[in-house]
Amino acid sequence: MLRVTTCAPRAVALRGEASEAVRKGILSGRGVFDHRLFNDVLRLHAREMGSRFDYEGLKAHRESFAAYLRTVAEADLPGLSRDELLALLINAYNAYTIQSVLETLSPSAPHGVASIRDIPNVFSRKTHKVGGFLLSLDDLEHGLIRPLFKDPRSHFVVNCASRSCAPLPLEALTGGNLEAQLEYAAHRTLSSPDYVRLEGERLLITKLLSWYGADFVTQGFHGAEKSLPRYIRKYAAEDVAHWIDAAGTDPPIAFMDYDWSLNRATKIRLQDGGF
Repeated sequence: MLRVTTCAPRAVALRGEASEAVRKGILSGRGVFDHRLFNDVLRLHAREMGSRFDYEGLKAHRESFAAYLRTVAEADLPGLSRDELLALLINAYNAYTIQSVLETLSPSAPHGVASIRDIPNVFSRKTHKVGGFLLSLDDLEHGLIRPLFKDPRSHFVVNCASRSCAPLPLEALTGGNLEAQLEYAAHRTLSSPDYVRLEGERLLITKLLSWYGADFVTQGFHGAEKSLPRYIRKYAAEDVAHWIDAAGTDPPIAFMDYDWSLNRATKIRLQDGGF
C-alpha cells in the first residue's frame, strides 16, 4: 500500500481579512486582472521551457517587473472572479519567488544564492503584498491557493525556483485561459520523464506527489482519483499509461530525490531566440 508523505505544510485556509477577501471574490467577483507586464517578464527571461530562469538578465531590466508587483499589491481581491483570483495568486507566488532571488544578487554575489532555501525564512516571511495584504509564500500556496481552490493542478504551475519544481509557466496565467493553462501544465509535467518515468519494475515519480499527494486523491479536489497512479494516468506518456493499466490496483512506486538547486539559467540566449 502506497503511503503519501505529509512533510509539506497542510492546506489550511488563512484566517482573517485576506482569506475573506478571496472568498468574497470566489462567490461574487466579476473583475479581471491585467498580467501583461508579468507575461513580458516570463517571455524574456524564462529558459529551457521554464525549467530555468535568467535572474541576472531580469535584474538589469526590472522596471516593468517592479511595476507588475505594484499592481499585484493593489489588486482588488473581492472584485475579481474565481479564475482571475487563482491566476493572480499563482502569478503572485511565482513573481515574489523571483523577487526573493533577485534580492540576493549583488556585486559580491552576482549569481545570488545556490538554493532558494539559503534565503532565511523565504517561505514564511510575510513581506509580499497582494491586494493590500502582507503575505508569505506559504500563505499564498498553503493558506489560499490549495484550501480555497482545491485544484491539484496548481502544483504544476507554482514554481519555487528549484530544479525539481514543476517548470515555470512560459506565460502569465490569466482567468480567461486558466483551465487550458492548468491542463497543459499537468500534461507537460506528468508526461515528462523528468517527473514521471519507468525504472525497472517500478514507477518513479516526482517528490511533489509525495508531499502533496492528498490533494490528488481527496474527494472535493478537482479531478481527484482513487490513487496517485490513476491521477498520473490521465496525463502520462503512452508507455507509462500502458504500464499503469497493466500493473493493477497497487503498482510499485518510488519517489525521486528533490533537487533544491536554484533554477538559474546558465546559457545565454542568442538573438534568434535559441541558446
